[in-house]
Amino acid sequence: MFRTRRQDYVGTPFLDKYMFDVELVETVFLQMKRGKAAGLDELTIEHLVNGHPVLVVIIAYVPYGFRLSYTVPLPKEEVKS
Repeated sequence: MFRTRRQDYVGTPFLDKYMFDVELVETVFLQMKRGKAAGLDELTIEHLVNGHPVLVVIIAYVPYGFRLSYTVPLPKEEVKS
């Protein structure tokens, strides 16, 4: 079922305007508000801003495959009583 639905999928094209680099990641970090509650991962912006400088590089250069995704809804079949 997945393969047949995937072959007809047409998603948003991956354009250059969606690309980001170390400079953009660092700029976003510096513009984020401080003192906010941690997320489910227990990280705050303070962790990112005050962490080792290599952290920005690691976040900016996530492997290409992790940057792209798509969702395929698979409706459940009705259960007859």
